[in-house]
Amino acid sequence: MADVIIVPCPDYRPENIKAGVEQIGVLGGGIDRLITLGRNVLIKPNLLAGEPPERAVTTHPELVRSVAAQALARGAKVTVGDSPGFGSLTSVAERTGIAEVCRELNLQLARFQEVVSVDADQAKLISNFELAREVVESDFIINLAKMKTHGLTALTGAVKNLFGCVVGLRKAEFHFRLQKIENFSEMLLDLILSLPPMLHIVDAVDAMEGWGPRNGQPRRVGLLVAGDNPVAVDWVLALLMNVDPLRVPYLAAAALRGWEGTTPGSIRIIGEDIERFIVKDFDVPNELGPLKMRVPRPIVDLFRKSVTPYPKVTVGCQGCGICLEACPAKVIKLSQGKAVIQEKDCIRCFCCQEMCPYGAINLRTGWLGSIYRRRQGRRR
Repeated sequence: MADVIIVPCPDYRPENIKAGVEQIGVLGGGIDRLITLGRNVLIKPNLLAGEPPERAVTTHPELVRSVAAQALARGAKVTVGDSPGFGSLTSVAERTGIAEVCRELNLQLARFQEVVSVDADQAKLISNFELAREVVESDFIINLAKMKTHGLTALTGAVKNLFGCVVGLRKAEFHFRLQKIENFSEMLLDLILSLPPMLHIVDAVDAMEGWGPRNGQPRRVGLLVAGDNPVAVDWVLALLMNVDPLRVPYLAAAALRGWEGTTPGSIRIIGEDIERFIVKDFDVPNELGPLKMRVPRPIVDLFRKSVTPYPKVTVGCQGCGICLEACPAKVIKLSQGKAVIQEKDCIRCFCCQEMCPYGAINLRTGWLGSIYRRRQGRRR
């Protein structure tokens, strides 16, 4: 069975974070079991964009500090690294408070620039990835994800955070090549097969609901969720969000592959009773990606514009041009100081909505998708 550890953590005070991380070690063997003297350990936080910790966009620096300190105490050589969606790693790390942690603990901040080609054993779709050298050369990865909603995949947690191991513009290339959510989901699973051994700890003290992964609202959940199976960890995150895990595209894809951690009977929850922490009204506004997993493909292709969400620029647009740079399909232009999306050519990867610093791009649903959502809402 896949073990998923749930421990309470009421806030980000150092003593509470430290106690939570230590409890993960006690309950699951965690860091004590996996880190040995002299190991090269890469800590991979969620550093999506340069936002302050209270926005709940990125992994909280206190969690990075506590995990890194415990790894160092066990003789590991620790590096912190990521490939932000926009902006340099240096500027993003400064803004999020993680650069200060690295200075305090004398940790190297890896910029993920040089790539190494890696084969994925038993891959279904992508047999070869070009990953950051620091990722490939690490003996062990501690994946410090953030519990958030996501326009493309409904939620982002342990699995989606690993996409940051793909360097820079190569992420945009995957979005452009794999325009069907089914294919993008398979790619994420193949990526897992390409990586070194990992421990996943999700920052669910303050999660993000609404228009995640950047422009939603913080929601106090008060937990750390951990395990060595990222699919099982995200399955539990979906339950905490009160979302059917099979409505998350990559979890549905993992279930079709028969992966451990994709059925209730294959997950053992250790620690807290999950029922105490399920947020019944967690706002997951774009929980429609998996609709494509349930509806026959010819129908989806025929009614795509009416079924799937699409990005819409609102009056809050400041004309900064960040969405133009983030768009893999290059279908956004500036007109009269505002962003304009060429809807007919949009691949609906939602990178524009993800990277907009002003929250000025929302996801709208076509008429058929709206009907589906209303019906699902009545069933809950």
